[in-house]
Amino acid sequence: MDLISSEALSTEYLTVNSCGCQKLYDMDIGSYRPDGRVDYHILYIYEGSCYVTINNETTIAPAGTVIIFLPFQKQDYKFFKKDKSISYFIHFTGTACEKLMEEMKLDEQNIFHLGKSLHLQKLFNLLIDEFHQKQKYSKYRLQGLLLEILSLIARKNSIMPFGDPVKRKKLNEACSFMYSNFSKDYSISYYAQMCNLSDSRFSHLFTEMVSVSPKQYLINIRIEAAKELLVNSDLTILQISEAVGILDQNYFSRIFKKQTGVSPTKYRKMY
Repeated sequence: MDLISSEALSTEYLTVNSCGCQKLYDMDIGSYRPDGRVDYHILYIYEGSCYVTINNETTIAPAGTVIIFLPFQKQDYKFFKKDKSISYFIHFTGTACEKLMEEMKLDEQNIFHLGKSLHLQKLFNLLIDEFHQKQKYSKYRLQGLLLEILSLIARKNSIMPFGDPVKRKKLNEACSFMYSNFSKDYSISYYAQMCNLSDSRFSHLFTEMVSVSPKQYLINIRIEAAKELLVNSDLTILQISEAVGILDQNYFSRIFKKQTGVSPTKYRKMY
């Protein structure tokens, strides 16, 4: 379900201008608005990844990330079909917004790594259903659901073990570096040192942020890259294995089948 309506300001306490859930499977898609919107904009990345640029720095926002754009703030983000992303969005306005966002400390940053939450997903779905049904007194229920979503984001952000913005930035840099250098054989210790953390602490916080371990995150990236090469190149399985940073072809084939359900050779034939 997806609905995009025009931007608007409201004299009501809180007003949902538009909302929806986008399954971004078929094409690369993004938004570039140098002057932003007049209202507030929330994105909740439930599956896949979003590539968001803030202050000329591009960050990979994985599943479990909430992105909040304030009014008139530059918006620059992209989704790629290879990531099979699912993204919820809300555009909202109202006389209470500025004070609420300040009190909940949701105006201090744009990216919130909260982890995947079934509770948060349920609230988004309830709000979307209510918005589209437009039943009597709907505006009051929408206000309540929006407040619950905002307060849940604020609460989860306040108790996250990586709530320290410096530490969160380091973890995100490690995540982005891993994505850009997946073919190289860097150890977990290398990434932990980037964040000034012990190996065990880094692994714990990374898993909290991304919902998978650093090792599994790297495997996921490598398998996605291998899929692209299998479909769009004439490289041999061994060459593809080496290109994505896995030097043992047998190991590559095993984890590829574990991830996709088919062997690399069969995957190539299928697509």
